[in-house]
Order: sequence, then C-alpha cells, then structure tokens
Amino acid sequence: MSEFDNLYLCPKCDYVGSITDDKLECEKCSHQGCYVARHINEGTRKFWMRKEQNSSGWRFEKKIATMYKDGLPDDKNMIKQFQKTVKHIFSQFGQHKDDLENIFPQFIRDYKRTTGRRERGWRKNISAAKQVRNSLRGMIYEGAVNHFTNDLENFEQVRLPIPYVDKNGKDREFEPDYWFHFNGYKIPVELKTYDKGRMAPATIRKGIKQSRKYGNLSVADNPHKFSGIIVCNPEERLFSCIIMDENIERLI
Repeated sequence: MSEFDNLYLCPKCDYVGSITDDKLECEKCSHQGCYVARHINEGTRKFWMRKEQNSSGWRFEKKIATMYKDGLPDDKNMIKQFQKTVKHIFSQFGQHKDDLENIFPQFIRDYKRTTGRRERGWRKNISAAKQVRNSLRGMIYEGAVNHFTNDLENFEQVRLPIPYVDKNGKDREFEPDYWFHFNGYKIPVELKTYDKGRMAPATIRKGIKQSRKYGNLSVADNPHKFSGIIVCNPEERLFSCIIMDENIERLI
C-alpha cells in the first residue's frame, strides 16, 4: 500500500490528513464528509509544470464569443467584467512560473473511492488510459485556477455540492466549479480543459449544456438563469469564456 492510499481531502479548507474512521472528519476545520484523497502522479504533475514554465503566455480566443453572440446577455458590463476577470486569472500563470510547485495541486478528490461510482462523461471511443490523463490534466488546471481565484472578490470556488429537489421530488445535488458574483447575482461557472485541436464548437457545446443546467438550477440567487463557461487548451495556450442566458439553448 502506498503512503498516499489512506488520506482524505477536505473540500472546505483543502487540508489533507490520514483517514482514521468512516466519518472522514477534517481534523483542522471539523468538516464532516471529506473526500477520499487521490495523489496525483508526480510525473504527470511535473510534466504540466514544465509545460507552463517553458511555454509562452496564454492567448484569449475571441471566436467562441462571436459564435454564440446571440446567446449572450444584453448586459454588456456583465460580459466585460466576466472576461476581464477570466483574463486576469490566466495572466497569473505567467506571473507565477517560479512558484508552480505551490499552485499545481498534489491531491484531488477520488470520486470513485468516495462515492463508489465512476465519474460521468467517459467516452467509449477513447482509451481508458487517455481518459485518465485527460481527467488528471483537467483537475490539475482546475486546482491552479482555484488557487488564483482565492483572492478575488467576484469569483468564488464552489467547495460543496448544492442540494435541490428534482421534478420527481427526489433529493439531488449540483456542483458548478465557481460562482461569479455580479450585482447581487451568483452565477454558476464551469471550467473545461481540452486536448490539442479539441477546443472546437462540437466539443464545447457539451460544456455549454452542462453550464446551462446549472444556470437553470441556481435561480434562488440567479433569477435570470445566467451561467458561464471557461474553456482552455494548455498545449495550444488558448483560453476563452462566455457568460450566457437562456437564449443560447436554441443555438446548441
């Protein structure tokens, strides 16, 4: 057994500790129901750290916003503020090239060991090994973006699932990656990473549909059902983002 096989990850404070009982209670903040931790392969982690250290800066891709312009809100200030914030986040990669050891996460949630279920979204036409690599890449970059959002007033990492009751009266949960705060609204945001050549309309559409699901579920603090998505391609150094309303649903 590896030294990393018996650890938990607290979603509330990011503390990693040893599992001593079934409660998975954080010994730092006392949160109950922590996740079983999964240690990221150090070779994989170092690969993406070197990629960041040796690559040029990230470039904003404008085509996606243009493609879905008829599904964007009328509030231009909201769109501008969202783009400005996301651009700031990605600029931080270049400013922290010498500190990536503290930014790229060492541990992530082990979904299967925590829940007993495999994560959704696996594709039959791609090998299991490649899907694991893709999943790890996404979690590594999500962890880095989480770090960069910690000090932002208008961006908040979603640390715990949000409960809701579905149309059949069953208790469910949803969990966007972030909240974007704007004029009193809490707007759910998804972050997606893609392989080289895969940040295309057909693949992004799936992420937009997921974002829209969260927008429709978050009406308590988001009555206009806005939602956002951030997409990035670490190999091609491209990122983009859009904030959208219900009008985009007829385009996807």
